[in-house]
Amino acid sequence: MIVRLAGRLLEKQPSKVVLDVHGVGYQAWITLNAFERLPEPGDEVTLLIYHQMREDGQELFGFLEREEREVFTSLLSISGIGGKTAITILSGARPEEFRRRVQTGDEEALTAIKGVGPKMARRIITELQDRYGALGESAWESLGPLSEGAAADTVGQAIRSLVTLGYKYPDARRTVQAALKRTGAQPGLEDLIRAALSGG
Repeated sequence: MIVRLAGRLLEKQPSKVVLDVHGVGYQAWITLNAFERLPEPGDEVTLLIYHQMREDGQELFGFLEREEREVFTSLLSISGIGGKTAITILSGARPEEFRRRVQTGDEEALTAIKGVGPKMARRIITELQDRYGALGESAWESLGPLSEGAAADTVGQAIRSLVTLGYKYPDARRTVQAALKRTGAQPGLEDLIRAALSGG
């Protein structure tokens, strides 16, 4: 089972890449979000991989973020959603935004994603809302105003770090928000976490 590939990027397209790993070329399907963050062909890159094996063949799906791979696998648990459909869905919404739409039951927002009709949107909400909603106000919830003045990814990682350390989500969110005000715009992840923990 392949779970990670590191090598030289040979080709990249909005939906797939070819990676040279020690002379062997691996093709992996990717999201548009991943494509936009990839380096140019010839550069080194590391992809997290979901290796799908079926009776009629095998396919690789590549991700730059662990969160995106986790949402991808949750989509695969839904009847009627295969790997390429899941990739299309995640090309229309970043992981944290997709989770927020599911948590809030926003069927209209889900159907705005290419390839998601009303029936699929209802199925996604029905099958995933308990899983995401069970986290309560989790670190996956929309960052809302916290995304202003700092990269949403950095803020999300800071909140998740505090939750991992034992903070309740509302407390982690408030603590990071206060730290953002003290540190100013665009703090690095380590600086933001340090400021949140120090409270000063």
